[in-house]
Amino acid sequence: MENQKNKKHLFLKGTLAGILSILIIVAIAFVIFSKQGYIHLGTNGEIYVQDTSVTQAQDGIGNKVLTKLNTLEQVLNSFYFADVDDSNASENIYKAYLNSFGDKYTVYYTAEEYKSFTQAVTGNYYGIGVVVSKNDDGTIKVVLPYENCPGSEAGMQIGDAITKVNGVSVMDRDLDAVVAEIKGAEGSTVQIELLREGVADPISLTVERRKIDIPTVAHKMLDNKIGYISVAQFDAVTYAQFLDAYKTLTADGMQGLVIDIRSNPGGSLDTVVNMLDEILPDGLIVYTVDKDGKKIEYKGKNTDEIKVPMTVLVNGDSASASEIFAGAVQDYGVGTIVGTTTFGKGIVQTVKQLTDGSAIKFTISKYFTPKGQEIQGKGVTPDVVVEVDEAIKNKTGITFEEDNQLQKAIEIVKGKIAQ
Repeated sequence: MENQKNKKHLFLKGTLAGILSILIIVAIAFVIFSKQGYIHLGTNGEIYVQDTSVTQAQDGIGNKVLTKLNTLEQVLNSFYFADVDDSNASENIYKAYLNSFGDKYTVYYTAEEYKSFTQAVTGNYYGIGVVVSKNDDGTIKVVLPYENCPGSEAGMQIGDAITKVNGVSVMDRDLDAVVAEIKGAEGSTVQIELLREGVADPISLTVERRKIDIPTVAHKMLDNKIGYISVAQFDAVTYAQFLDAYKTLTADGMQGLVIDIRSNPGGSLDTVVNMLDEILPDGLIVYTVDKDGKKIEYKGKNTDEIKVPMTVLVNGDSASASEIFAGAVQDYGVGTIVGTTTFGKGIVQTVKQLTDGSAIKFTISKYFTPKGQEIQGKGVTPDVVVEVDEAIKNKTGITFEEDNQLQKAIEIVKGKIAQ
């Protein structure tokens, strides 16, 4: 378990940068809630508020734009050297319009793309057990192929760049859409083309989709009665798993605690709020603010709080809900944040379906820590900055003893126990 857990912290340099969208391509059921106002931080770290369908406006973006489009159409129909196929023109115009906002998280889905996306996250679909992320240059890289899962068994490695899925280039495509295409029916296969550092030619893999069961929480009692809890993501089941681990370690005489959320891409807002409610004093945990200044607060209700010294491990792929966790712990001073600056994803998206079956996803607000730290584009800066040792950066598996960030977190807890 230790080697599997620690593999999660090994990244090639450069993988950590980029668009947040860190997704676990698995078969865990994910419900798109239709009730207006329900907020969910998706496994890609984004907060989704699924709204009811909205009617398309008739005026679009103005008569001036439509007039120019008509002019362009007439010119090209008259003078372009080949027959003009404009069957996809309108969809591309819609995509370009949303791209013009300059917001990585604001995208347009065709009806087919949106159907594929919702089927992949709500139906009986299966995956390949790989965590991927999208960098600023548009590259989709493998962050972690889980052991004993189809992706790793097929040969996918940390740092691989996915270039094609089923023969179609993934460059400039929304990560949600790519992940939806990688998912599919149990037993079916997906064709994935990769580029790998040090390998000249592209690598083509055929990967079978299977049900993927990955526990989100693992725990262990370390030496000196220091408890260790790792949280892979904040799923619906994570709170119960965390509570069980926390109570088990407490019953075993835990004197200090290390919570490891390195490379945790996010998850359910309810889950992270409930977990923080177990260790923080009663009060504000996180709040959101929209463009009109409307503020929505999320508060804890449990009057209990952690009674032992604590550290929280983070890194550049700790995103969204993970940043809410680290930021709240830091603001309340109940633990020391150790590692490297977190990803910096602190904005909220909503998904709205249009009457023709297409949909748009766009940003509606930012979220902040209890003391008003803005996470978007900045991340949470650790109290104690510790980079991964060069000697283990590219190692395929490390022990707890070799993990210098973990060892620093343990050292800090020991010092607090001794006080």
